[in-house]
Amino acid sequence: MSKKESKAKKGSAHFKKPIAKSLIFLFWIVGLTPFFFILYLRYVQTDSDTLPSVSMLENQEELLATTVFADDGMTELGKYWTINRTSVPYNEISPYVISALIATEDERFEDHSGIDAKAVGRAIANMGEAGGASTISQQLAKLIFTLKERDERRAAQQEGLGKTDEEQRVEKMSGIERRLYEKVKENVIALRLERRYTKKEIITMYLNQFDFLENAVGISSASRVYFNKKASELSKDEAAILVGMCKNPGLYNPYGFTVKDYSGRLSARLNISKDQVTQADKKAERESDSLRAISRRNVVLHQWYLNSKKENPALTTTISKEEYDSLKQLPIVTDYQTVDHKEGLAPYFRESLRGKITDILNEKNEEDEYKYQKPNGDRYNIYDDGLKIYTTINADIQKHAELALKKHLKKNIQEPFTKNNQRTDKYPFAYDIKDNTIESLMNSARKRSTRYRSMRRRDISVEEAIASFDKKVPMKVFSWDGDIDTVLTPNDSIRYYKNIMRAGLVSIEPQTGFIKAWVGGPDINHFAYDHVAQGKRQVGSTIKPFIYSAGMQFGVLTPCETTPNISYCVDVQTGSRPEDMTQWCPKNSGSKMKGEPVSFEKGLANSMNNITVAVMSKMGGVAGPRAVAKLMSNLNINLRKEDIVPAMCLGVMDLSLLEMVGAQSAFVNGGIYTEPTSIIRIEDRNGNVIYEHQPIAREAMSEELAYATLMMMQKVVTQGTGASLRGTWRGDWGGITQPTAGKTGTTQNNSDGWFMGLTPDLVTGVWVGAEDMAVRFRSMEWGQGARMALPIYGYMMQGVYKDPNIHISTEPFEEPFGYENSMYNCNNKSGETNEDKTPDFGIF
Repeated sequence: MSKKESKAKKGSAHFKKPIAKSLIFLFWIVGLTPFFFILYLRYVQTDSDTLPSVSMLENQEELLATTVFADDGMTELGKYWTINRTSVPYNEISPYVISALIATEDERFEDHSGIDAKAVGRAIANMGEAGGASTISQQLAKLIFTLKERDERRAAQQEGLGKTDEEQRVEKMSGIERRLYEKVKENVIALRLERRYTKKEIITMYLNQFDFLENAVGISSASRVYFNKKASELSKDEAAILVGMCKNPGLYNPYGFTVKDYSGRLSARLNISKDQVTQADKKAERESDSLRAISRRNVVLHQWYLNSKKENPALTTTISKEEYDSLKQLPIVTDYQTVDHKEGLAPYFRESLRGKITDILNEKNEEDEYKYQKPNGDRYNIYDDGLKIYTTINADIQKHAELALKKHLKKNIQEPFTKNNQRTDKYPFAYDIKDNTIESLMNSARKRSTRYRSMRRRDISVEEAIASFDKKVPMKVFSWDGDIDTVLTPNDSIRYYKNIMRAGLVSIEPQTGFIKAWVGGPDINHFAYDHVAQGKRQVGSTIKPFIYSAGMQFGVLTPCETTPNISYCVDVQTGSRPEDMTQWCPKNSGSKMKGEPVSFEKGLANSMNNITVAVMSKMGGVAGPRAVAKLMSNLNINLRKEDIVPAMCLGVMDLSLLEMVGAQSAFVNGGIYTEPTSIIRIEDRNGNVIYEHQPIAREAMSEELAYATLMMMQKVVTQGTGASLRGTWRGDWGGITQPTAGKTGTTQNNSDGWFMGLTPDLVTGVWVGAEDMAVRFRSMEWGQGARMALPIYGYMMQGVYKDPNIHISTEPFEEPFGYENSMYNCNNKSGETNEDKTPDFGIF
């Protein structure tokens, strides 16, 4: 063929191509316009009521997550959600996102009224190969349409109904008819949107509605999940990545390819089994996905550059050729944040808060109406209504608390505890625990397990389900250095977990009752049980300050008064007759009793059981327990009848950490008990306050009595069982020289370790132990409160005092006006004996 003929043929081809396009265009316009028009009229005339209203956007209550804030009102602790969506206004979205979205998805966004005729013509002429024709308004309309359908399906499911009439009618349509039917509805909604809302409102609604996957609905959640930033802080590169996802969030996900296995996709595509998929195949597929995300980002950047070059007035920001050339070379870097109800700061606190908020929202008045209701009278929903919960938690104190708890358990406690338990053939149970008790504990653990419950739901017999616990299976187990993949029998895994030390910590601001830190355990994913409010264990010697307070209020002792260091007994009534009496004479723990005089202050400082029994003996076997119970009741601890006995002075009752810290806070707060709270207020999505905390406070003891007890508790730290908190000879948790009162606590057989630390602004309690009291330390070397629990407080307060963002007092405890300090100064050298002075603390 000659050059001339070749040119002629090419020219003919070039000439025929526009003709072909024009013919196709005319075919679509002529052939489908009547159909569109008829369908449009039919739909608008007969199905107008089924169109989702644009007002739905203003009342999409089920799509908005509830956010939990720390005490600064800004730091997010976490969210409760059905769908993780948080709306943000236009001015809190990066202008880079706005410009990149318009440039890529709808460059004539400011010029059209919902439908871009030019884009439609281009799409038809090129059979969709030159880009789609959907405007941002139409894409938003599609989201609304999808949401309405979902709402109808959910309502039908809840009411036990079948498919709606519209769903049945749509099912009978062909594929193209169904898409045209949906397209008409989207166009109608888009036109309505444009009439009702501004362009800024439309683009804001679209960005707040779009599902970016990975539990990230809306630009705010996506920014946090993929880049750990606010939507206003996104860079140009990051904005382009997220806008690129708007085409297909699964295909162009900047993070998904890093965690996918690809076995399923490759086995289906290559027609092989999953076992035949090689690591090389997976790597190649992963790289392909990675390149796909980069390629899509670069398309967005290129469109943004082209629109910048032609000075598109719809753009709020532009990029230059140099920026485009630079940005397209960058690798994709994410700072992915797992979104889960359990992830983030203070997870145990948020789980507890969830129940508290639900209870508040369920409260009803005398008319059987919800006390905190929506304008339409419905109850607020914690998962769907976009509430804002402002809590008392201090994020900085919380961080130090969480780190301290894990540090001590991992660094100091777990290894000696494991060695301690491996010395018995009943691992991890103590050597003196009976076999039937062990089997009972094991069986209880089996029946609480997910494995057992799942098998029973599948109608597997109890015998078969229990037998399965002896068969080895692959599993992932907790370790202090991260989860471990292993193969164990479920029975062995139960024993393994029972050997893991647990702990709880809570800090309260004594003047307000505001909870500032809450750590319910070492890892909520493996140990969901909350040892702050949920768990109740024997409190041991942490009860003793209340015994001494009751004794002083009863008028039977002063701090400096002495008593012989001997064994004491308490008369106990055993029957209804006066002669029905016996004596309770407990043994002392720790130092030997030599008979020398010991002050009551020293007795508390060194946690001497016999001196505490002496206090109870002085009050009497009947009156003493009642006096203590009344004091405890004033501190919001209502003891069981069986606990109100002389033995209560050694802490045999089971109480929660939250109860104990709340009660001990009164010593710092001038004898005033303030009920602990974690909620400041709750607002609806529009910022209207629907609930505000009202403090509950009452006088539990006199200011003088509270201060006298507090001064005795200071000696616990300066001279007594908590002295390692000040020095560093025992461990690296010491060096706390700021004014601190405290109390250690150890229960029977070293099962529980407690420590209470009191400062002028913060009262903290720590508990440490195993899941069962039958799993415990053999000796007091580590099995005492001063070694099990106190170090956690030390590590935490080291961080708190050094943190420039935390401001708590380092001044001495405030002395009450008119307080006779000389009366309680046990080192008084004036020659006057303080024993002769008995202050009037008030008698019960």
